[in-house]
Amino acid sequence: MLPRDAEILERLRRKGSRVLTFRDLAKAFQVADGDEDAFRERLEALERRGEIVRVRGEKYSAIEYSNMVAGRLTVRPEGFGFILAQEGEDLFVPRSGMHGAMDGDTVLAREERSRAAGGGTRGRRREAERRSGAVVKVLDRVRERVVGRFEIHDGRAVVVPYDPKLDAVIRIAEGGAGGAREEEIVEVRLTAFPDSRRVAHGVVEERLGFLGDPGVDIEIVLRSHRLPPRFPEPVVLEAERFPERILPADLAGRRDFREHAIVTIDGETAKDFDDAVEVERTPGGYRLGVHIADVSHYVAEGSLLDEEARSRGTSVYFPGRVLPMLPERLSNGLCSLNPRVDRLVLSAILELDATGRVTGSEFVKGVIRSAHRMTYTEVARLVETPPTREDQARFGPFLERFRLMAEAAALLRRRREARGSIDFDLPDADIVLDDAGLVVGIVPESRNVAHRLIEEFMLAANEAVAKKLVFAKQPAIYRVHDRPDPDRLVDLREVLESFGYELKGDLEEVPPAAFQKLLAAIEGKPEERLLHDLLLRAQRKAVYAEECRGHYALAAPYYCHFTSPIRRYPDLIVHRQLSRLLAEGRPVTAKDFEHVQNGMREISAFSSDRERRAEQAERESLLWKKIVFMRDKVDRDFQAYVTGVTSFGVFVMLVDYFVEGLVPIASLGNDFFVYEEKQHRLRGRSSGEAFRLGDSLRVRLVAIDEVRRRLDFRLAGQTAATASRPARRPAPAPTAAPAATATKSPRGAAYGRTGRPRSPRGRRAR
Repeated sequence: MLPRDAEILERLRRKGSRVLTFRDLAKAFQVADGDEDAFRERLEALERRGEIVRVRGEKYSAIEYSNMVAGRLTVRPEGFGFILAQEGEDLFVPRSGMHGAMDGDTVLAREERSRAAGGGTRGRRREAERRSGAVVKVLDRVRERVVGRFEIHDGRAVVVPYDPKLDAVIRIAEGGAGGAREEEIVEVRLTAFPDSRRVAHGVVEERLGFLGDPGVDIEIVLRSHRLPPRFPEPVVLEAERFPERILPADLAGRRDFREHAIVTIDGETAKDFDDAVEVERTPGGYRLGVHIADVSHYVAEGSLLDEEARSRGTSVYFPGRVLPMLPERLSNGLCSLNPRVDRLVLSAILELDATGRVTGSEFVKGVIRSAHRMTYTEVARLVETPPTREDQARFGPFLERFRLMAEAAALLRRRREARGSIDFDLPDADIVLDDAGLVVGIVPESRNVAHRLIEEFMLAANEAVAKKLVFAKQPAIYRVHDRPDPDRLVDLREVLESFGYELKGDLEEVPPAAFQKLLAAIEGKPEERLLHDLLLRAQRKAVYAEECRGHYALAAPYYCHFTSPIRRYPDLIVHRQLSRLLAEGRPVTAKDFEHVQNGMREISAFSSDRERRAEQAERESLLWKKIVFMRDKVDRDFQAYVTGVTSFGVFVMLVDYFVEGLVPIASLGNDFFVYEEKQHRLRGRSSGEAFRLGDSLRVRLVAIDEVRRRLDFRLAGQTAATASRPARRPAPAPTAAPAATATKSPRGAAYGRTGRPRSPRGRRAR
């Protein structure tokens, strides 16, 4: 029997055993001759994961006892990068130290002397203090295909990668162009990875079209982020094998909710409905029922559907298109709580008192029949205005139920606010498409009482399920949001003070209520949008974890994602663990706990990574749609405000369109502008004119770079000659605006309050 990974690592961490040969390890674990190949594969897997390293031939060491660092490489468009360490400080890798590694690869690097990465004064100082190293080996290649622009250079066919973080040119083998035309976007299969000259080799596998053609932007994003556009045929066939209707055997042991006044409430364009709700009045307050599609009934652990869902991790939402986690037969069919059909659910029944406090909870498997497919707009109208005769005929007793829902949700919200929960609730940009998929508008996202109603119910269910799992000591996956990094808060405090606001107290222990008070203080002020985004950026990223550490922004000690198993793999895991607890009446046994917990840890890390990938792809697609929307607006003037100040210019956000771009320092006026980092401003040495965060400006769009996805502005009223004056202070040109404000404000993404993904056509994230 082969040793477990943990046993191998423990052996290599013992004093006197920190460098062992293959034979030493095989002997220590009494590996039989016939198992040596399998044992060697296990060591190689540990090496690929960066947990052990080979030293001096075939000797092995735990990586922490070597001068090596392993991790995922992230590359900046300027060519340098960082190896992301799971613990401790990231390792800086200069462009000369890449040695053929590409963005996203898992690499092994040798630590060397520090060197600077560039940037502003503070940036140079910080980078000079960083640990520095060079890649010595690529442990795991993340991509074999690359999307780029087909070009002819000196008679030779090459592809220039679309992603600026891929610092290489791909030479196309003779006869390998596949009929591609110059400037066409293609997908290339690499036949040789980049060498020291940053030249790779490949063949064209697919022609995607030209920039500006309908749908090409989404296809580029899909392939650049390695998002599978289609399901493998065996996975689709497995989904198709389920019968159309629920069988009597499926109802065994389930509670029958089919006569209850249950409805779904979603956006107008939604096609999958994984949550339904009901509220009734009780002598002590309210009874809230949150019914979630029982996806675990169909997606069995270890099945092809399960493996595919785990690999995808989450559904991905683009303007006008959704890339689902599960095949349509399940996501829009059997697992969608469509009206007037029987559907299997896992339900959270919560008892609320007259103040909205949850006084009791019950979790059961059930079957429902949703009475109505409601939209947010409909419910908001029925709650806020007197019903018409048509409403009374159509909805009857449900009219009172909707008002009860609004009452209960308001109480839940009040209690959440009282404990200090933060609500980043400004509207985001919503991309409006026509029937041909072309962008025809960018408008503020709709947000009404019905959105908040559903959000409160989902939050309450998520908290209740997490508390149940924690108290039962059942291994699970939790949604964790840690308190902000104090270093970020130092800069935030300075900016707030420049606007007359104060972030009080010890920055190591700032309570969420402090942010809540600031949001209340800036509400309705001219600087609200800017400071709202800065407060949001100061938060850490929410992640999935096998331990419940609480959710800072929600001021919630217990929190998990339970309400979207159609769209998120961690929710499916929570369903399975809760279902096992309900079926067996006890948690995982002590002897199995560690094994199951390790599995939760692995899934949590992988799901967090998949979530980040989806968010990056969604942001990129939104940015591209915005770029396309602005095509016919060159030489037009817009009202804007300053969202970022750098040594090379100021970033501005257009007030009407939620679109961001750069006003280069050379376009700010006929003066020598000095970047004053502590004051977050550019100041003219002669005139004293200053540009600060939040300043209102009138700007003119002068250029669009679709390849680099960048908008360039100048101050309105300037002549072209003034705007093209050489910059008096040399600085590197950015490749894109800061991601946090370049696209839709990542309210749900930043701290994952409820985490339900939104489509860019108004589907609310929960």
